[in-house]
Amino acid sequence: MIRGAGFMLLMVLLFAAGAAEARAPRIGEVIPSVQLLNMAGQKVETARYSGKAVVLYFWTDACGCKEQLLQLRSFIGTIKNRPLAFLAVNAGQERQRIQQFIAENRVPYEVLIDEQGAVARNQLGVKVLPTIFVISRDGILREKLIGVVDSKKLESIISNYL
Repeated sequence: MIRGAGFMLLMVLLFAAGAAEARAPRIGEVIPSVQLLNMAGQKVETARYSGKAVVLYFWTDACGCKEQLLQLRSFIGTIKNRPLAFLAVNAGQERQRIQQFIAENRVPYEVLIDEQGAVARNQLGVKVLPTIFVISRDGILREKLIGVVDSKKLESIISNYL
């Protein structure tokens, strides 16, 4: 079994080796709507959050992103009544593994599943996990953060778009 930095390198290489890679959206552009299944098997389309800021947090439980997702729980809880949709998009793992992580860690956000990482790679040009897209209420990509970012800095960035 591969662990630690070796696993992260493998995830990056597998992600980067995707078939048809999309041009990544640029800051200031309208971000395309993404449609994925949530943990209940229901289709979720990001376009339904029109009028709210949206954070798309692409992650797996095999990188430093899992710790950040857990650190963000209290922050997201404090702004739950604000116009924000925080969507944790798991890219590349099986539903059972994701369910186990959510149950063990009481993850409070909506988790979407991109089991093969195809939406991340082919629609949004994601090459590294985590990748975080912060989209303003008007659907414009305002921030794209690649790799683990200091949680306080990320909270401050998200707060700017509420």
